[in-house]
Amino acid sequence: MSYNSNYMTDFLEEELQIMDENSSSSGEISNFNIDDPISSLNLHEVITVKSGTSLFDVINMLNDNKIGATVVVDDKNSALGIFTERDILRKVIAKDLDLKKEKIDNYMTKAPETLCENDPIAFALNKMSDGSYRHIPITRNGNVKFMLSVKDIVDEIAFIYRKRILNLPPDLNQQTSQYGG
Repeated sequence: MSYNSNYMTDFLEEELQIMDENSSSSGEISNFNIDDPISSLNLHEVITVKSGTSLFDVINMLNDNKIGATVVVDDKNSALGIFTERDILRKVIAKDLDLKKEKIDNYMTKAPETLCENDPIAFALNKMSDGSYRHIPITRNGNVKFMLSVKDIVDEIAFIYRKRILNLPPDLNQQTSQYGG
């Protein structure tokens, strides 16, 4: 009986070692779960603008920081709204506006939905899908601290499966769109 027990222990140890080698060589991290808290993602601190800031200054700030959204705050740093690339396209570009005179308050999305950093990633995905949001302000202790974007979640998934993604064979039958990308 002792012989079988030792044989079985050796066999299991060898199998576990093979599994470890396979998982580390695949470049995939298997412990990612959409039930993990949002804080487990690589979050970026939110860049805010004060209520009353001109559209010109806000749009330049977005471009300078290479971000797609900002939170509009009052003098006490309380969130009043969110201003995104989509707001620029839908509310600003189509109109003949003087961007230096127009204030952010008239073009932001007021009282945006937020999530807490301890909420599961699944909550963010649900809100983004149901509300057609690409950005959600994330709070810590009741104050907006981070901005979560769809890109942040996609980047995390791409990182987890990087070897599988990087090693995809080209699809020779794929038709290229005349519009690109």
